[in-house]
Amino acid sequence: MPTTWTVAIDWDRNDNFTGTYDDLTSRIVSANWYLGFRENYQDMAGDGVLKLVLTNVDKRYSPENSLSPLFGKLVPYRPVRVQSNDGTLRTHWTGWIESIEPKVNQYGERTVEIKAAGPGLFFNDAQTGLEVQENKRTDQIIDLLLEEVIIPPALTASTLLDEVGYAEVGVSAFLANTVIGHTLQTGKTTLAYAADNWVRQSSPTDQQEKDTFNVYRAIKDVVAAERGRFFFDRGGQAVFWNRHHLLTQSTVAATFDNSMNGLDYEYAGLGEFKNEVVVTCSPRTVSPATTDLLWKLDTPISIPQGRTKRVTASYTDGSNNRIGGKNVTIANLVVSQGQASVRLVAGGSRATLDITNGGAGEAIISSCELRGKKITSFGRMEATAQDNRSIAYYGRRTLNMNLPSIDNLEFAQDIADFEMGRRSQPSGKVKTMTLVSDGVQGGGPHTQQLTRTLGDLIRVKEAQTAHDDTYFIIGEEHRLTKRGELLETTWYLEPATDANWFNVGISKLNEGLLAY
Repeated sequence: MPTTWTVAIDWDRNDNFTGTYDDLTSRIVSANWYLGFRENYQDMAGDGVLKLVLTNVDKRYSPENSLSPLFGKLVPYRPVRVQSNDGTLRTHWTGWIESIEPKVNQYGERTVEIKAAGPGLFFNDAQTGLEVQENKRTDQIIDLLLEEVIIPPALTASTLLDEVGYAEVGVSAFLANTVIGHTLQTGKTTLAYAADNWVRQSSPTDQQEKDTFNVYRAIKDVVAAERGRFFFDRGGQAVFWNRHHLLTQSTVAATFDNSMNGLDYEYAGLGEFKNEVVVTCSPRTVSPATTDLLWKLDTPISIPQGRTKRVTASYTDGSNNRIGGKNVTIANLVVSQGQASVRLVAGGSRATLDITNGGAGEAIISSCELRGKKITSFGRMEATAQDNRSIAYYGRRTLNMNLPSIDNLEFAQDIADFEMGRRSQPSGKVKTMTLVSDGVQGGGPHTQQLTRTLGDLIRVKEAQTAHDDTYFIIGEEHRLTKRGELLETTWYLEPATDANWFNVGISKLNEGLLAY
């Protein structure tokens, strides 16, 4: 049956995309969307993006046009969704509006460009204050980090008191769901420590930079240690795959035998072909004492009556090097004037102190310290894997990997050996593949364009290069034009790893080389 496309914006934020003006499909000049990874073996995918070009002859999408039926609703962060229905309803992309850009000149193009993004923007803005995690699996740590990412209630079907349009009973009075949906596989790696070295060194122009570490960077650190994957799927959910996920997928979902419209192929590409791998890990040292000085107040703090001040305290050693801390407590607190109470929230590399003046008149804190166990990771250790024969034939091609959450040299060596095993020999690889079909009537590869998504295994055969190999789809980009009549799809591909490894409890004896 024909395919019906629906591109919609939830202008009323009622979470059902059924408003009078929500369906934009008939006005589409073009719709482009993307999600997933662009490079082989990436651990963290970028955010999903969507760009819509719509007709705007009647100025419906001009935010300052007071006669528009959408006046007052043409603002950022309204939910956006792309769906298709060919007998099976599929969601292809989910996110929020970033910007609305109507083209000027009443005699010109008279179109509007609407840009939207997925949940990733909230990860960059959320600063992590997670306490030190000891002997936790990677998925457990990621789960805690996701709880620190709060989707603002105004972006979902929710209630904001005293705000028109957000607290009308039966219309827009909803309980907010502010935590992003997620699916996390059980991690294969247990980290001895995490969150203790999530620090940034300050730059000459931004001395506060070292006091920040966002959730995106923290998740990337954990996923890199696992050698897993983290991305946002078609429904806007966060997804974590452990390092075995792609290695254990062997069922080919589709074969393309010279049936593609475009192919980006290279032999012995610089990004793929490596014959030396250096993995840097960070062993930890934990002080035996429980009262080591982690931070102290440099200058007195005054708090007006009835007010609260928040202080960020970054843990350092005696030489002003950033360190981690555990079992953190307040010590030597001196209130030299008035009355004040201090609430401590201790993270792995910094803490926040909320100082409240509950008395009469001004309060002054003249002394305050944070003490506990120091966790240092100044020493760096390197595990190296080399293919000397490959180096002799093709020259040295080095891959450097810095994995600060790995503190075990043996595990770092396993990673180096594995990466060497799948990269050390020159070979031909397909980077991207493009398919084109009638977006409505279908035919050709149309069903595959709708169905195949991140993680699917496909086989690619091409006569001119004599190439025949299997690949995982790691990124998908789609372009819908002519009111949905033309669908162009580009898949970003990653080669399925050759069987130079074994999985304990699954692989057969003498099959494979590396435990992973």
